Amino acid sequence: MQKARRVTYQILYDGAEVGLSSRCESLSYTDNDSGNADEITINLSDRNMEWALGKGFVPEKEHDLDVTIFFHNMTNNSIYQLYHCGNFTIDDITYSGGSGGHKCSIKGVSLPAGLGFQTGKVSKTWEKVTVKQIAEEIKGKYGMENLYFWAGEPIIEKVDQEEQSDSEFIAKLCSDQGLFIKIYKKGLVIFDKSMYEARGITATFSETDFEDWSWNSTLIGTYTGAKISYTQVDKKAKNKKEKTKIISVTVGEEPRILVLNEKADSKEEAERTAKAKVNAENEKAVTLEFTALGNANIVASCNIEIKGMGRIDGKYYVTKVSHDLSGSSGHKMKVSAYRIFTRL
Repeated sequence: MQKARRVTYQILYDGAEVGLSSRCESLSYTDNDSGNADEITINLSDRNMEWALGKGFVPEKEHDLDVTIFFHNMTNNSIYQLYHCGNFTIDDITYSGGSGGHKCSIKGVSLPAGLGFQTGKVSKTWEKVTVKQIAEEIKGKYGMENLYFWAGEPIIEKVDQEEQSDSEFIAKLCSDQGLFIKIYKKGLVIFDKSMYEARGITATFSETDFEDWSWNSTLIGTYTGAKISYTQVDKKAKNKKEKTKIISVTVGEEPRILVLNEKADSKEEAERTAKAKVNAENEKAVTLEFTALGNANIVASCNIEIKGMGRIDGKYYVTKVSHDLSGSSGHKMKVSAYRIFTRL
């Protein structure tokens, strides 16, 4: 990626240009691959305390932000790349002042606003259903526009939503099934991470590309297999004692076995849950973090390659990217990733 001489922004408020774009002094955007919403912080000039004093237009919480970054060439100032950060709900506004002038900081998250998605508690039993079917119902409930689903669709015999928000429930359900979910303000993305890990390399890095870096390899909390026990109910059994049986299922092999006690209604479901837990834990076996010159092509869920660094070399899956942009320091990014491994 070329170095940008400058960066400009398009920041729409409820779909309209209201002057936020020209007032933006710096921006920080965090892109997560699964489990956590994307976040954005926009630092703006509050000239003459106009917003703090409530003069004219004033940004408010629970309104919509749509943010795009434009990267300009060093030579002719033309736009050579744009990066659409996405759509966010404003959830925090801070005003400040001092020798640096009056400022306004707006924070947003990529979640639906004001409809109980995160806070409303729901109790419901789902039977003979797939993750995709549940996700479709939740999508419709909150008026989301899209569901992107890249995974298998095994039937779940029964799953209980017990006083959980829909956000919490769908995230845990996906985790238990070995799937990963990305929640946007206007949609859901659910995917099998192994499919993403099999994709090609977005960019290759060496030590000279890094401002700083940290690599870790650990055995603690990683596993070669799992043993899961679940209760099987035999409705045809005449004897009360015979109606319930404790069934044990093992996946993988010794020496490091993760022991689980999870709900399951079949051997297949127990195996899926056990494999999902082991695979999730093993993502921390080899991890890498680094800070480098910003690259708009590096997004959460892409694959990168490290070369020329000995033991650190390999193919990594990006779990998180934080992009920091300002007029003074340009564009930097902090990347978190794990080395791709063989999943159970």
